[in-house]
Amino acid sequence: MKFKDFLLLIKTPILLILLMIIIFSFMSYFFGFQLTLVKDRGVLMWIIHGLFYQLDFTHDLSLATWFISFIILVIASGFFLIGWGDREKLKISPTRQWFIRLFSVIAFILSADEILLLRDQLGKKIEDTTGLLDKINVEHLGYSWLFVYIPLALAGMIVFIFVFNKLIKNIKSVSHRFFINRYLSSIIILVPLYFILAFNGRYMLMSGTSSRLIPYFEGVLKTGILYCLYNFVLKIIESYNL
Repeated sequence: MKFKDFLLLIKTPILLILLMIIIFSFMSYFFGFQLTLVKDRGVLMWIIHGLFYQLDFTHDLSLATWFISFIILVIASGFFLIGWGDREKLKISPTRQWFIRLFSVIAFILSADEILLLRDQLGKKIEDTTGLLDKINVEHLGYSWLFVYIPLALAGMIVFIFVFNKLIKNIKSVSHRFFINRYLSSIIILVPLYFILAFNGRYMLMSGTSSRLIPYFEGVLKTGILYCLYNFVLKIIESYNL
Protein backbone atom coordinates (compact mmCIF):
# COMPACT_ATOMS: atom_id res chain seq x y z
CA MET A 1 0.00 0.00 0.00
CA LYS A 2 1.35 3.40 -0.99
CA PHE A 3 1.43 6.15 1.60
CA LYS A 4 -1.13 8.06 -0.46
CA ASP A 5 -3.54 5.13 -0.16
CA PHE A 6 -2.94 4.98 3.57
CA LEU A 7 -3.75 8.68 3.92
CA LEU A 8 -6.96 8.21 1.94
CA LEU A 9 -7.89 5.18 4.03
CA ILE A 10 -7.62 6.99 7.36
CA LYS A 11 -9.09 10.32 6.20
CA THR A 12 -12.69 9.67 7.26
CA PRO A 13 -11.77 7.91 10.54
CA ILE A 14 -9.53 10.86 11.46
CA LEU A 15 -12.36 13.32 10.85
CA LEU A 16 -14.85 11.27 12.86
CA ILE A 17 -12.45 10.73 15.76
CA LEU A 18 -11.52 14.42 15.86
CA LEU A 19 -15.20 15.36 15.97
CA MET A 20 -15.73 12.82 18.74
CA ILE A 21 -12.79 14.26 20.70
CA ILE A 22 -14.18 17.79 20.37
CA ILE A 23 -17.64 16.68 21.52
CA PHE A 24 -16.32 14.67 24.47
CA SER A 25 -13.94 17.47 25.45
CA PHE A 26 -16.80 19.93 25.82
CA MET A 27 -18.93 17.30 27.54
CA SER A 28 -16.04 16.82 29.96
CA TYR A 29 -15.99 20.56 30.60
CA PHE A 30 -19.70 20.82 31.27
CA PHE A 31 -20.41 17.48 32.95
CA GLY A 32 -17.07 15.99 34.05
CA PHE A 33 -17.07 17.56 37.51
CA GLN A 34 -20.64 16.50 38.18
CA LEU A 35 -19.68 12.89 37.50
CA THR A 36 -17.04 13.04 40.24
CA LEU A 37 -19.76 13.98 42.74
CA VAL A 38 -21.78 10.83 42.11
CA LYS A 39 -21.37 8.64 45.19
CA ASP A 40 -22.49 5.25 43.91
CA ARG A 41 -20.82 4.99 40.54
CA GLY A 42 -21.45 1.76 38.70
CA VAL A 43 -19.40 0.32 35.86
CA LEU A 44 -21.23 2.42 33.29
CA MET A 45 -20.50 5.64 35.17
CA TRP A 46 -16.83 4.69 35.48
CA ILE A 47 -16.70 4.07 31.74
CA ILE A 48 -18.37 7.40 30.98
CA HIS A 49 -16.04 9.24 33.35
CA GLY A 50 -13.05 7.51 31.78
CA LEU A 51 -14.19 8.48 28.29
CA PHE A 52 -14.69 12.08 29.36
CA TYR A 53 -11.16 12.17 30.72
CA GLN A 54 -9.38 10.24 27.98
CA LEU A 55 -11.10 12.05 25.10
CA ASP A 56 -10.56 15.52 26.58
CA PHE A 57 -7.79 17.22 24.60
CA THR A 58 -6.97 19.52 27.52
CA HIS A 59 -5.71 16.56 29.59
CA ASP A 60 -2.07 15.59 29.24
CA LEU A 61 -1.21 12.04 28.16
CA SER A 62 -4.84 11.23 27.38
CA LEU A 63 -5.99 9.22 24.37
CA ALA A 64 -6.95 12.51 22.74
CA THR A 65 -3.43 13.93 22.98
CA TRP A 66 -1.93 10.66 21.75
CA PHE A 67 -4.26 10.73 18.75
CA ILE A 68 -3.39 14.35 17.99
CA SER A 69 0.28 13.40 18.21
CA PHE A 70 -0.40 10.59 15.73
CA ILE A 71 -1.99 13.02 13.26
CA ILE A 72 1.03 15.33 13.49
CA LEU A 73 3.25 12.29 12.91
CA VAL A 74 1.27 11.42 9.77
CA ILE A 75 1.59 15.02 8.55
CA ALA A 76 5.33 14.90 9.25
CA SER A 77 5.57 11.70 7.20
CA GLY A 78 3.74 13.44 4.36
CA PHE A 79 6.21 16.32 4.41
CA PHE A 80 9.00 13.75 4.51
CA LEU A 81 7.65 12.06 1.39
CA ILE A 82 7.41 15.37 -0.46
CA GLY A 83 10.76 16.61 0.84
CA TRP A 84 12.60 13.53 -0.33
CA GLY A 85 10.46 13.00 -3.43
CA ASP A 86 11.53 13.23 -7.05
CA ARG A 87 12.42 16.89 -7.56
CA GLU A 88 12.01 16.56 -11.32
CA LYS A 89 8.44 15.39 -10.84
CA LEU A 90 7.73 18.12 -8.28
CA LYS A 91 9.39 20.78 -10.46
CA ILE A 92 10.76 22.74 -7.52
CA SER A 93 14.18 24.08 -6.63
CA PRO A 94 16.52 22.31 -4.18
CA THR A 95 16.02 25.20 -1.75
CA ARG A 96 12.25 24.77 -1.65
CA GLN A 97 12.59 21.04 -1.20
CA TRP A 98 15.11 21.58 1.60
CA PHE A 99 12.56 23.75 3.41
CA ILE A 100 9.93 21.01 3.03
CA ARG A 101 12.38 18.61 4.66
CA LEU A 102 12.78 21.14 7.45
CA PHE A 103 8.99 21.26 7.89
CA SER A 104 9.07 17.48 8.15
CA VAL A 105 11.62 17.61 10.97
CA ILE A 106 9.66 20.35 12.76
CA ALA A 107 6.45 18.32 12.50
CA PHE A 108 8.19 15.25 13.96
CA ILE A 109 9.35 17.41 16.88
CA LEU A 110 5.84 18.83 17.37
CA SER A 111 4.46 15.30 17.40
CA ALA A 112 6.79 14.44 20.27
CA ASP A 113 6.03 17.79 21.89
CA GLU A 114 2.34 16.89 22.09
CA ILE A 115 3.18 13.94 24.34
CA LEU A 116 6.36 15.04 26.11
CA LEU A 117 5.25 18.68 26.61
CA LEU A 118 8.60 19.96 25.39
CA ARG A 119 7.14 23.45 25.00
CA ASP A 120 6.40 23.68 28.72
CA GLN A 121 9.89 22.47 29.56
CA LEU A 122 11.30 25.11 27.20
CA GLY A 123 9.13 27.76 28.84
CA LYS A 124 10.27 26.78 32.33
CA LYS A 125 13.89 26.84 31.19
CA ILE A 126 13.43 30.35 29.81
CA GLU A 127 11.77 31.50 33.02
CA ASP A 128 14.45 29.94 35.23
CA THR A 129 17.26 31.41 33.13
CA THR A 130 15.92 34.90 32.49
CA GLY A 131 13.60 35.47 35.44
CA LEU A 132 10.82 36.20 32.98
CA LEU A 133 7.37 36.27 34.58
CA ASP A 134 8.84 36.46 38.08
CA LYS A 135 6.33 37.49 40.75
CA ILE A 136 3.44 36.77 38.40
CA ASN A 137 0.70 34.18 38.86
CA VAL A 138 2.11 31.95 36.12
CA GLU A 139 5.72 31.94 37.29
CA HIS A 140 7.54 28.70 36.42
CA LEU A 141 4.51 27.17 34.72
CA GLY A 142 6.27 27.20 31.36
CA TYR A 143 4.02 29.63 29.52
CA SER A 144 7.05 31.50 28.16
CA TRP A 145 7.13 29.01 25.28
CA LEU A 146 4.68 31.33 23.53
CA PHE A 147 7.38 34.00 23.22
CA VAL A 148 9.39 31.51 21.17
CA TYR A 149 6.63 29.75 19.27
CA ILE A 150 4.67 32.82 18.12
CA PRO A 151 7.46 34.52 16.10
CA LEU A 152 8.61 31.14 14.78
CA ALA A 153 5.05 30.29 13.73
CA LEU A 154 4.61 33.60 11.93
CA ALA A 155 7.95 33.26 10.16
CA GLY A 156 7.14 29.64 9.37
CA MET A 157 3.82 30.64 7.81
CA ILE A 158 5.56 33.06 5.46
CA VAL A 159 8.13 30.46 4.44
CA PHE A 160 5.41 27.80 4.12
CA ILE A 161 3.43 29.94 1.68
CA PHE A 162 6.57 30.75 -0.32
CA VAL A 163 7.69 27.12 -0.51
CA PHE A 164 4.37 25.56 -1.46
CA ASN A 165 3.21 28.33 -3.78
CA LYS A 166 5.30 26.90 -6.60
CA LEU A 167 4.10 23.35 -5.94
CA ILE A 168 0.48 24.45 -6.04
CA LYS A 169 0.90 26.43 -9.26
CA ASN A 170 2.42 23.40 -11.00
CA ILE A 171 -0.60 21.19 -10.25
CA LYS A 172 -2.57 20.54 -13.42
CA SER A 173 -5.86 19.57 -11.80
CA VAL A 174 -8.00 22.67 -11.24
CA SER A 175 -10.08 20.95 -8.57
CA HIS A 176 -6.97 19.87 -6.67
CA ARG A 177 -5.58 23.40 -6.79
CA PHE A 178 -8.90 24.74 -5.54
CA PHE A 179 -9.01 22.42 -2.52
CA ILE A 180 -5.33 22.89 -1.72
CA ASN A 181 -5.71 26.66 -1.78
CA ARG A 182 -8.80 26.37 0.41
CA TYR A 183 -6.91 24.30 2.98
CA LEU A 184 -3.96 26.69 2.81
CA SER A 185 -6.24 29.69 3.38
CA SER A 186 -7.82 27.95 6.35
CA ILE A 187 -4.39 27.26 7.86
CA ILE A 188 -3.35 30.89 7.37
CA ILE A 189 -6.47 32.02 9.25
CA LEU A 190 -6.50 29.38 12.00
CA VAL A 191 -2.83 29.52 13.05
CA PRO A 192 -2.85 33.21 14.11
CA LEU A 193 -6.23 32.72 15.79
CA TYR A 194 -4.82 29.81 17.78
CA PHE A 195 -1.85 31.80 19.04
CA ILE A 196 -3.96 34.88 19.77
CA LEU A 197 -6.28 32.75 21.87
CA ALA A 198 -3.38 30.96 23.57
CA PHE A 199 -1.66 34.25 24.40
CA ASN A 200 -4.91 35.78 25.62
CA GLY A 201 -5.54 32.82 27.90
CA ARG A 202 -2.10 33.08 29.48
CA TYR A 203 -2.42 36.86 29.75
CA MET A 204 -5.68 36.45 31.63
CA LEU A 205 -3.93 34.10 34.05
CA MET A 206 -1.16 36.64 34.56
CA SER A 207 -3.82 39.24 35.27
CA GLY A 208 -5.33 37.04 37.95
CA THR A 209 -8.35 36.00 35.90
CA SER A 210 -8.93 33.06 33.64
CA SER A 211 -11.53 31.31 31.55
CA ARG A 212 -11.59 27.54 31.70
CA LEU A 213 -13.23 27.50 28.28
CA ILE A 214 -10.26 29.06 26.47
CA PRO A 215 -8.17 25.84 26.41
CA TYR A 216 -11.12 24.06 24.82
CA PHE A 217 -11.41 26.62 22.04
CA GLU A 218 -7.64 26.35 21.61
CA GLY A 219 -8.12 22.62 21.16
CA VAL A 220 -10.79 23.16 18.53
CA LEU A 221 -8.52 25.50 16.58
CA LYS A 222 -5.61 23.07 16.88
CA THR A 223 -7.66 20.15 15.56
CA GLY A 224 -8.88 22.37 12.72
CA ILE A 225 -5.32 23.32 11.81
CA LEU A 226 -4.19 19.70 11.86
CA TYR A 227 -7.10 18.46 9.77
CA CYS A 228 -6.46 21.17 7.17
CA LEU A 229 -2.74 20.36 7.15
CA TYR A 230 -3.53 16.67 6.78
CA ASN A 231 -5.75 17.31 3.76
CA PHE A 232 -3.27 19.82 2.34
CA VAL A 233 -0.47 17.24 2.40
CA LEU A 234 -2.78 14.52 1.07
CA LYS A 235 -3.83 16.63 -1.92
CA ILE A 236 -0.21 17.52 -2.73
CA ILE A 237 0.79 13.84 -2.62
CA GLU A 238 -2.24 12.88 -4.71
CA SER A 239 -1.57 15.58 -7.28
CA TYR A 240 2.02 14.48 -7.84
CA ASN A 241 1.29 10.76 -7.40
CA LEU A 242 4.04 10.35 -4.82
